[in-house]
Order: sequence, then C-alpha cells, then structure tokens
Amino acid sequence: MNHLKRTFLFLFIAVMASCVSVDHTAPPAAVQRGGVIQENLGEQVARHLTTRYADTRANCGTPSQPSFLCNGIMIRGTASNPTYHVWNNSEASKRKGGVSFAYLRSDTDFRNLPLYYNNGFIFQSYSHVSEPVRPKPPYLEVLCSFPVDAWTNYRPTDGGCGEYPGYAGSGLCHLNGVTTAAQWWSRYNSHPSSRYAYQCGFDVRDARNELAGPAFAASVEARRNYLGAEGYGLNNELIIKAWADNLGGTLPLEAFFYVYGTGGLTDARRNQTDLKNINGIVIPIISVRFAPTQTGVATFYYIASDQAETMPPAEP
Repeated sequence: MNHLKRTFLFLFIAVMASCVSVDHTAPPAAVQRGGVIQENLGEQVARHLTTRYADTRANCGTPSQPSFLCNGIMIRGTASNPTYHVWNNSEASKRKGGVSFAYLRSDTDFRNLPLYYNNGFIFQSYSHVSEPVRPKPPYLEVLCSFPVDAWTNYRPTDGGCGEYPGYAGSGLCHLNGVTTAAQWWSRYNSHPSSRYAYQCGFDVRDARNELAGPAFAASVEARRNYLGAEGYGLNNELIIKAWADNLGGTLPLEAFFYVYGTGGLTDARRNQTDLKNINGIVIPIISVRFAPTQTGVATFYYIASDQAETMPPAEP
C-alpha cells in the first residue's frame, strides 16, 4: 500500500493578491472578472471546507483509506499567546506524544470546542493537496478516534490512545473486543459515572490497513446513531502523532479560524501574522459558525475585513 494514501503530506503556496467581501448568508462565491472565475486563497479554502463538511462518504475509495483523508474537517482549538507559536505542540501533547483534534462533519456535528476555545487552526485534507512547493513536510498520522472527548491528557500511553489509568479496557477498542458502533455504545454505558474515561478509542493508524477505514466509520457512526443530543453537546477527539516544533513552513496548515460571535478574531489575526513573519506564508482566517442546533448546519466564511495580511490567490 502506498504510504502517502494514509498520511498527511500537505503543502501551501504563499504569494500576494487582493481581498473581496463576502455575503454572510452563504459560503462565499468566487468573483467573475472578464468572463473568468477568479478566487483568492481564502475564498478557495472556505469552499473546500464547505465541501468537505457536507461529504459523508464512509471512506476515500477503499477500506484502507479512512474518510478523514478526503472529507470532514480536522480542527484544533488553541490558546493564543504572543510569545508562543500556536502551531507548536503544547506541553501536554509533547508528554503524551499525540495532539488532540476534533473532527467536524455534517453527520458528526458539535456545538463548541473543548474548553470553549474560540480560535485555533485547521489542517488541510489529503484530497485538496496542491503540487509540492514547500520543503518535504513530516508525515502526520491519525492514531485513534474517540466518539466523545476522552480526556486524553490523562491517558499517558500510546499518544493518548492508551488506557485511562484505573479504567481497565479503556484503551484501543479492538484490543478489548469492540469493533462496531453498537459495541462501543454498550461499553460506554457500562460505567455511567465515568463514561468519558472508560470509553475505548478506535485504532485508525496506517498499520491497520483495510481495518482502519471501518474503524473510523464506526467512531462516526457511534455519534450519529447513538449519542444524539449528548454528542451535539460534546466534541469528538482524534489523536494525531505529535510533530516537532517550529515546522510552520511544512505543516498542513490550511487556515486559522475563530468562532463567530466570540473574541477569537484577535488571536486568529495574531497567528496569521506570526506565520507570515516566521515562515513567510499567508493562510486565511476563516469564521466558523458551529451548527446552532442538533439538526442545524455549520458554516465557514472567508471575510476580507477579518484578515490581518494580504490574501494570496487561489492555489492551482
């Protein structure tokens, strides 16, 4: 199996262009100039995010290609600090060897991020990679998926995919006889006073090959078919293998974001400028509006006035 099918090899272009305004009632449309449709990078990213959010395929063509490679949105909430590059790993992530993300898709919505973070960054999906123009980046592999936030900062082994101390059977699902969403739901409910800690995580790493896609599909199905309102109120959790610091120029950073209606835009602007100053790269700030109800729809907007930096043209 081609290893690139199961890892995150992503790259960006950073060049100068102009900004345009956007209608807040729908995802931004490209601008037509002289009979030719043109868009800048921010408009393109908002379009890609909207497309991936709506795409609910169970895999990306084969069972060995979990759907997070081509659809959904890998989003990480962060606490911004003027002395800290937000794309570097937190001390908790370094200790456990894994970085926590949420996975947002129309059939696995949630209403807010953990700890009510109001800004952060989004990773690009494999399906929207442009021709490589940056130095070769690291391989970023998704290790496991929890249908509900699993308190992985307290799971010290296997990047955060291992057992919660004192809760036997809370490690990888298939090692505990759990391979389906229904089995996960049964185990999750078997300890009602400590369900988040006791839940197991679905192993979706590259080495599982054709078992990885069904494992991730089961994680999404558990939220969609069983968690209901509880799932809408709680984010899921994906663990990506931790990367080294100071890789802003090669990480698959697609956008910085802020949650609409919060104060997160100030931090997003700081992060956008920081990436340009450190690595010479500009990526857009996207305004994210999580689904307002359990049956609602999340939206993603590029707003020209939000940007602290001049937006490059769209990628080829």
